[in-house]
Amino acid sequence: METGFVADGRRYPLRTMFAYYDRDADIAWFPTGESSDVVSERVPGGLRDYDRASHQLVAIEVWDASTRLPASILEALPAPSAAQGAAA
Repeated sequence: METGFVADGRRYPLRTMFAYYDRDADIAWFPTGESSDVVSERVPGGLRDYDRASHQLVAIEVWDASTRLPASILEALPAPSAAQGAAA
């Protein structure tokens, strides 16, 4: 049995990636892919992380998250130490 989810008619594998919210730093991190070699681009409000070889977006870091994201989203996110597999 193949694991994953279907979106737009394509099957995507399930990955062990977890978003998190660091309340002390007021930073939220959202993975969008995986990479062992990341290049970060500073953008207004945070960072975008790209895989160095493929240039695929692999994560978004939101700074001052409490002023940019709804509280309901931040409350649902675990702390970095609780987010298994999170790049802290």
